[in-house]
Amino acid sequence: NLHIDNTKYGVISSSVSIINTISPIFGGIFIDIFGSIWGTLVVNLVVIVGSLLTAIAAKYDSFGLMVAARVIFGIGSSLIIAIQQSLITKWFRSKNLAVAVGVQLSISRLCMFLGTLVANPIASRTGDWVWSFWLSLIICGFSLIMNMIYILVVHRLLKGAQNGILSKNDLKKLKQKKKFDWRTVIKFPLIVWQVLLIEFLFAASWASFQTISTNLVQVRFGSSAVLAGYKASAAQVVPIVASPILGILIEMYGCRVDTLLLSSIFFILSMALLGWTYVNAVVGMVFYSVCLALGLISMVTSLGMVLPSEYIGTGFGMYKSANNLGASILDIVIGIIQDNTANQSYSNVMILFLTIGCVSFVLIVGLWVMQYVAYDNLLETGRKKRMVLMKERTEAEMALKKKGADAPENTKIKSFNWISFVIFICIMIIAWVLFFVYSATGSS
Repeated sequence: NLHIDNTKYGVISSSVSIINTISPIFGGIFIDIFGSIWGTLVVNLVVIVGSLLTAIAAKYDSFGLMVAARVIFGIGSSLIIAIQQSLITKWFRSKNLAVAVGVQLSISRLCMFLGTLVANPIASRTGDWVWSFWLSLIICGFSLIMNMIYILVVHRLLKGAQNGILSKNDLKKLKQKKKFDWRTVIKFPLIVWQVLLIEFLFAASWASFQTISTNLVQVRFGSSAVLAGYKASAAQVVPIVASPILGILIEMYGCRVDTLLLSSIFFILSMALLGWTYVNAVVGMVFYSVCLALGLISMVTSLGMVLPSEYIGTGFGMYKSANNLGASILDIVIGIIQDNTANQSYSNVMILFLTIGCVSFVLIVGLWVMQYVAYDNLLETGRKKRMVLMKERTEAEMALKKKGADAPENTKIKSFNWISFVIFICIMIIAWVLFFVYSATGSS
């Protein structure tokens, strides 16, 4: 309907994430300094505006407006995710973090599953593909209502603090403001940069694959658009059911990096099945779904445990930024590869995904070694020992805080810090250059 090629479709897809290579970092800094009670409301309004403009762009077949709309939508949606993960980590960092994250992931994946499932049937029944976007706008409105209820609940908790609903420490956490030192980002420990690299490469490939999954099933297996949508939606099934259960198991037994390794293995198997066999596409999508369930909860909870407590918002902002950098670059690269492949098949695209899976496996092994050597096996250990280790970390951070300092402030900037930071900035520049070049020129 928009009269575009695969590369420009990749531009539309990447436009959701390109602006969020930067905005989550500033959003995370804002959370760390001021908190996020009203920030979520503002961000939700941005999402609604982006969703409305997307529907209008689809209605009038405007590629330019569609790109702008997805950029606006991307700003809001990404910030909401970063805020949500930061809040969960701040409240549950020392206890039950995996359980809380598991429930959050289950709910978010349920919504994604329903969205993938109903988009094509709505277009078929109404005879207008734009109605899928109008439905999205309605759902965003519901999200705004839930956000307002959340704000009322938090204010009620604040008012009830004097009656013992919240402790003085909890109240202090909500009201606390502090200064921010930009050099803190550079001082993040090596293990944080390792997690960000895995997020950039491995987790970003999940988002990019999800973008093409329905069309892949159509082209590769000859399914109709509606049937392909049903099969692609199978990718969301396992995280919906398994995430809360995995959260409980990880909370009890640990094994976060082992779980992430298993996730990469399922990703490799999924890409092999979908790219080089004619086994029912549902099988490959379920394998991919298992990969998502195992990987998402492992990544979020691992980062939450190794970040300095005073900079959880900033850390998760960079985490989301790394994901969007990878997704932005991959979306465009996938479009270029497909446009330059005979019959626009997915053969070379699947080779790319398989390669990413193998490289990610090696990087995750490196993460396992780092956490074992430098963090006393913190990410792998069970609940009892982990609570002792986290208590020691928290007490050390509180001791510094009483002195008016924090952990990164008392850390010297080392060569690997500068190297990691410079690489991060270079990747960001590459992502923006690719986006603007191919927005203007398409595959030419």
